[in-house]
Amino acid sequence: MKTKFKIVKVILGLILLGFLVGFSVRRNACRTVNAINIKIEHQNNNYFLNDSVIKDLLDDPNQSIMKTPIGNLDVYEMEKKVNESPYIDSVQVTKDLSGNVNLDIKQKEPIGRVNNAKDEYYITTDGERMPLSKVYSAPVMMIAGNVKKDEFQDLSDMIQFINGDNLLKNHIIGIQKVGQRSFNLIVNKGNYVIELGTLNNYERKLNNLKLFYNQYLNFVGLEKYKKISIKFINQVVATKINENE
Repeated sequence: MKTKFKIVKVILGLILLGFLVGFSVRRNACRTVNAINIKIEHQNNNYFLNDSVIKDLLDDPNQSIMKTPIGNLDVYEMEKKVNESPYIDSVQVTKDLSGNVNLDIKQKEPIGRVNNAKDEYYITTDGERMPLSKVYSAPVMMIAGNVKKDEFQDLSDMIQFINGDNLLKNHIIGIQKVGQRSFNLIVNKGNYVIELGTLNNYERKLNNLKLFYNQYLNFVGLEKYKKISIKFINQVVATKINENE
């Protein structure tokens, strides 16, 4: 009898617990949103997004999210709305029993800024196109010329390679497209241009440039050259000022 009584007590306890949990869930589902907590990951101090922009994305034209019962909010639909922003890489929306809506947001990260006669936009670290922002301008490498979509990823990878090297990033400040598939690199000191050629084998070409810098420029000086060509992967061709003139 004692065993049966204990079993009945456990069952009744579980029923009561289920009732209380269900009552609490229903009660919380009817309450309006208490707060919207937004956490934005600002990679490399990029500030394309702020709380106000995110709240504008969430709000329904007919009803503010703060006046909506939290039980009526669809987190997947909210994530879909926020992801419509061209500056967002990913978003996770959750609700809690206190009536709070929590958003964890990761921004896309620009790595280069393309400027041509018709358009201007960013290229991200993932090789995607991203529009300019009215609220923030990222300090990234400039790219001039008619860049093709299938060149975005290689350009992004090359800029990240340059930015990750102290010697290269101190010399190279821009990229210019000069042909159908050819590029030049723009430097911050001296009147010379670096002829890269195509984006193929850019790592090997840039490593050749580093060897040239280390072996010659510290002794001869930057002002002696008008062009340095690294378009051939097995050599560096440097043309001095007034050479062959």
